[in-house]
Amino acid sequence: MNRRKSTFTGCLFGLSLVLAAGQSAHALQTVWDNTFTPSDWTRGSTPGSLYAEWNVFNDDIPGGAIQDTSPEVANFGGGSYQVAELTGTAFLTGGNIYSFAAPTAFAFTVGNVAGGPRDVFLRIASLGNFDTTLNQAFTNFQLNGLSGVYTQLFSEVGDFGGQASVEVEALVSWLGVPEAASFLLTWNAIGSSVSLDQLSLDVGPVAPVPLPAAAYLMASGLVGIATMARRVQRA
Repeated sequence: MNRRKSTFTGCLFGLSLVLAAGQSAHALQTVWDNTFTPSDWTRGSTPGSLYAEWNVFNDDIPGGAIQDTSPEVANFGGGSYQVAELTGTAFLTGGNIYSFAAPTAFAFTVGNVAGGPRDVFLRIASLGNFDTTLNQAFTNFQLNGLSGVYTQLFSEVGDFGGQASVEVEALVSWLGVPEAASFLLTWNAIGSSVSLDQLSLDVGPVAPVPLPAAAYLMASGLVGIATMARRVQRA
């Protein structure tokens, strides 16, 4: 894979203590194992499109729950962003947001998104605990109360501190989101010991729906019938 995770040996207290000591969840930051770009618009140039990406999380508003308002990579379209961890049990480790005490929960606020219905794509990377039944590390993805469609892009099992840990990258999509001044995206971890590794967001205009070939044929037939009818009337 593109990023090599360091394997810690001889750890007697498991993954949580290793992470608490400052284990980095990825050796090469700003690198995803699986690329994704929207197929219907161009980042940074299509009018109405937004893009933001986090590869290292920070706490921009110390003194409470972790809040990061500064994407590291790109920030097109004039949007405003805030990623917040809601439980207050999480801490930063190696640029990730992690908790061994409880399942983390997140609220991602995106402002200045008015301008018509939107297609939205959230790409998310995690490291640690993994639910093999759901096949997910994070779940319950909502955008303004609408459920997203989850697709796994990449997964790999590793050994960290003598315990199995799964690296996962996934895409959550919402198509045709009704116009709103802002978006609120929420999700939570499936359990404790899940590390939020990376995050990116694409927002763009709704892709046009192609008209089926049968509809084209029907329309052409109707036009032909109307033309013939006019000719008969003139005769």
